[in-house]
Amino acid sequence: WRTCRRCKQQFDPAANHGSACRYHPALYTGGEVAKAIGFVRRSAEPEDQLGAVVGRTGLMRFWDCCGAEDADAPGCAVGKHVGFGDD
Repeated sequence: WRTCRRCKQQFDPAANHGSACRYHPALYTGGEVAKAIGFVRRSAEPEDQLGAVVGRTGLMRFWDCCGAEDADAPGCAVGKHVGFGDD
């Protein structure tokens, strides 16, 4: 058994396949909501501002790949497990 560097789960290399791993391909990140508007909008148009930012203050944390705010949110990408030390 090996540990996957993407999802941190144990896996059997012999049973690894193209949809065995569910992971986030980007970082869990965030910042002050007041500063977040520039990087969580699809465009400069007000209607494209993410609903998660409207009316909020303080800090906001989220997965940069999919916008999920829960650190334990299921991964938004699937693929083969990748062990530590694999290329």
